[in-house]
Amino acid sequence: METKLTNKSEVLRELEIFVGEDEVSKAFDEAFKNIRPRITLPGFRPGKAPMSVIKKMHGDAIEGETLEKIAQEKFKEYAETEKLQPIGSPIMTDLHRHHGEGAHFKIAYEVKPEFDLKDYSGIEVEQPVISVNDKDVDERLHYLRFNFSTREEISEITDNETIANITFAETEVGEDGHVPPPQTNDLYLADPLVVPELRDALIGKKTGDVFSVTLPKTSNDPNIPKKDVVVEVTINKIEKVILPAMTEEFSKKITRDKAATELEVRLLIREELEENAKRRSAEALESNMVNALLKLHEFQVPRTITHTLLDSMIQELKDENKRRGYPEDYGINEEEYRKLGWNNAETRGKWLLLRDKLVAAEGIEVTEDELKKLAEKDAGEYGIAPENLLKYYQTSDEIKERIRSEKLVALLKEKMKVVEKVITT
Repeated sequence: METKLTNKSEVLRELEIFVGEDEVSKAFDEAFKNIRPRITLPGFRPGKAPMSVIKKMHGDAIEGETLEKIAQEKFKEYAETEKLQPIGSPIMTDLHRHHGEGAHFKIAYEVKPEFDLKDYSGIEVEQPVISVNDKDVDERLHYLRFNFSTREEISEITDNETIANITFAETEVGEDGHVPPPQTNDLYLADPLVVPELRDALIGKKTGDVFSVTLPKTSNDPNIPKKDVVVEVTINKIEKVILPAMTEEFSKKITRDKAATELEVRLLIREELEENAKRRSAEALESNMVNALLKLHEFQVPRTITHTLLDSMIQELKDENKRRGYPEDYGINEEEYRKLGWNNAETRGKWLLLRDKLVAAEGIEVTEDELKKLAEKDAGEYGIAPENLLKYYQTSDEIKERIRSEKLVALLKEKMKVVEKVITT
């Protein structure tokens, strides 16, 4: 066997394998010999058909399968000898067989990229510090009360605690040369996302009123400038939103008996919002650190890894559909998803490769003591004895990867320069 290895790219390799005629002929003879007992042909006893007839009727298929087997065996032999670590399954891209000259194979495979870690110590990364104010607490409490509200049909809009069923009809021709079709929606005036101009115009209106209002129109395309449009509004129905009073009973209901007064409810809400703010701040910092490291390191991501991650992302969508009781493929266009999600999956693949390199370079390992402490911490939540949970954690790659990731994030915080930026809502 002769071989020739070519680097087609940073991560793509092409291995050419040349196998002599003697070896190929021997493999063919062995293949025909092994298959003869299993072939039954009309006029011949089982396993007794002449070899010449078998070769005439099935020769191409048997030789083709044999050549593929030779290619796989030779690649495996070469990979073991040269200690190759291909990613995914190698693909045979070419096969030439000329009688008397042996066989020539080309096999493509991908490997992890080779790259050096850059010095990332002192790199500045931003961590948003999200403050919680009384307005945030008010909005959260209002949301909780709205979820338990009742409605009463009325004829006139007098304040924001109103839901109006309205029909919007733009009066101007759009960029496509057509007037957009009317849309009918329920509009809760107290919703902070409602356009102020529309909210102000609705106050004082009655069921059946039709009026025009000028509203700002934006586009998802940043290249399209904002503009004002005239919209004709028809009020179809008006409902008064009646919020529940902040009684002791209601306070206990929305806090699962953790609070009995409005003040206690507000304190719990603030604690919850502050915890969420800390989590979002930590997630944003981690994301900023990852982006800074990715920007610092340039290397090619094997397409095999990107395809695998896309497969995983699509499967997650399917699993979510099944969990919600929908058909597995509901709303999923795999071909379109792969196109739109390619860059995201490639970035995730790049981080996985870089993360593994960082973990190895920094010597991050999971100790038995860390597994034990985590098992003791989680035991109460899962209702499992710590020693039983520890046995599971000791064999769980997922748990160990989680600990490694947490230790890496902590290390990155120490080495990089974290700059806090206060964000007010």
